[in-house]
Amino acid sequence: MVKIGRFEVKIEYSFWDNYTWIDRISDNELYIGISDYAQQMLKDITSITPPAEGQRFVAGSDLLTIESISREYLLKSPVSCVIQEVNSFVINSPEILNQKPFESWLLKVEVLDHGDLDQLIDGEDMADTILDEVGLEQRSFNEEPADLSEDFDYESEFSIDSGEKYGLYDEDGDDIITNEEEYEDEW
Repeated sequence: MVKIGRFEVKIEYSFWDNYTWIDRISDNELYIGISDYAQQMLKDITSITPPAEGQRFVAGSDLLTIESISREYLLKSPVSCVIQEVNSFVINSPEILNQKPFESWLLKVEVLDHGDLDQLIDGEDMADTILDEVGLEQRSFNEEPADLSEDFDYESEFSIDSGEKYGLYDEDGDDIITNEEEYEDEW
């Protein structure tokens, strides 16, 4: 597992895009799920509308719908396939995707066109893609992300108005104007 900022990428998996991971069971069978990146972008997942077992799809076609509190996402099929099994546990408890996205597969499929597998992205390349997208300078392996939650307290760090009276000085440092009224008129 690689951590890119707050996003995890399972480098052992293949990816179709930032949202979809693929775990190869065999040359002909795959598990399909959503990434940590996807679950964080979707936020609180509320429901999943899966395809029927036995249904066929071509690569790039709409495979299933994931709904969250904030939006709806159409997950595309990463390969031409036949649906062998739908994970009913995840369908009935979609919130599990927010807790364990890489352990919670959605579909088990049989690959119909092995050429589609060549279009998948390996885990290292997906990590680099997310790295580019989130704009971090480096990735960390199995480290906690830096805590950036504390806000900078400008009032305690800088004194904008100390309440002191200011005067104007010439090049030698001699006081030119010390009367506050004259000082305001000069500005």
